[in-house]
Amino acid sequence: MISEGAKANSDDLESPYSFVLTLVLLLLLSLHAVAVGVWGFAFLKDLSRGSRSPGPVTSAQLNRQERERHLAEKERSGWMYVVALTGAGVSAESGIPTFRDPSDGLWRRYDPAEYATIWGFWRNPSKIWQLLHEFLNEHEPEPNHAHVALARLEALGIVRSIITQNVDNLHQDAGSRRVIEFHGNLMNASCYRCGAKMQLTKQMARNPSFKKKLPPKCACGGYFKPDAILFGEGIPSQALREANLEADKCDLMLVVGTSATVHPASEIPYRAMRRGAKIIEINLEKTGLTNRISDMIYFGRASELMQTLEVLEAQHSSPGVDDTAFQLAAGAISETNLQSGLPRDEPHQNVE
Repeated sequence: MISEGAKANSDDLESPYSFVLTLVLLLLLSLHAVAVGVWGFAFLKDLSRGSRSPGPVTSAQLNRQERERHLAEKERSGWMYVVALTGAGVSAESGIPTFRDPSDGLWRRYDPAEYATIWGFWRNPSKIWQLLHEFLNEHEPEPNHAHVALARLEALGIVRSIITQNVDNLHQDAGSRRVIEFHGNLMNASCYRCGAKMQLTKQMARNPSFKKKLPPKCACGGYFKPDAILFGEGIPSQALREANLEADKCDLMLVVGTSATVHPASEIPYRAMRRGAKIIEINLEKTGLTNRISDMIYFGRASELMQTLEVLEAQHSSPGVDDTAFQLAAGAISETNLQSGLPRDEPHQNVE
């Protein structure tokens, strides 16, 4: 049962923004979410009739005047800017082990000092390539329901961007277009000397002959390094700028499959919260965000979200959708793992 939160009170439920909040909850939560009110379905009905939202702000940086104009436009139109922040928990269901898992984490098998630091790369550039080759030979990761759900939400114009800490390219494989790769991408590589680019394929990396040529050498004589960010490297400045801008613009942030403990990615939800965004957390267990800033918390697997998406997407795309159809969709939604209004700790103090 959903109770009132410290940050989302009963007045919030009557605001225009709550229409989109309800839509996102319906599309994202599994068939164990609670039934929602008629006003949520009215918003869905408007969507089914072809209503469109304004395009995103494209300025490289929002100053105060631009942000005020941006907020005024949203107030008039009633639409929300939804951003997703994803982590290793999303890709774990595709068979990709997390780094720190005590049972099968990558760091149990590979010494991060050798395989995952920029200094290790300089000492022996072949190490990270061996890790990539062996990993892709042992695993055949494909996008799971969570990746597909987020891609469809983007196609519907609901999710505007995905900020991911994952380096596996699975969001793009699922069809997502606006992906900000906070920690880079293992399937792209750059020459550390001249900056030349090389795109990898899974088939290429799995090829036995590829292993014999490791590390790949550039025509300039330098070595290629996968574009995943290693320990000792900074976050790409463009990714950092774009992620901060999305946090500034968003009205609702979905935090999916991440504990948000690794700096500076951990700052993104707090930045969004300080600018008034609602935070929906979707994780297997409590995190540092749960009692601090999350307005709603769903404890469960990220892939379970796809089930409700499929039900409601069918209703959305059906011609002549009426209130009865939306009520039937709501009737399929019963028990819940969603919690709202958990007791909060003292406000998190962060310096931007």
